[in-house]
Amino acid sequence: MWWVIPLLGLVLGVLAGQYAGIEIPAEMVKYLSIAILAALDSVFGGVRSLLEKTFNSVTMLSGFFANALLAALLA
Repeated sequence: MWWVIPLLGLVLGVLAGQYAGIEIPAEMVKYLSIAILAALDSVFGGVRSLLEKTFNSVTMLSGFFANALLAALLA
């Protein structure tokens, strides 16, 4: 039953994004897609470590920012 809260957050986030009216310039779209992939990599790594019962918040946050920095440098 714990999965309801993240699913609800996902649905609310998608709805908020749809109705926020924020427009992204066409030349920034490829950078945004790389940033989203980096963020998803960190999130799925955190979920995996939770399932393996080895989650460490410091490692999660440092990995998230390292992924974001690496994605920005590669883009």
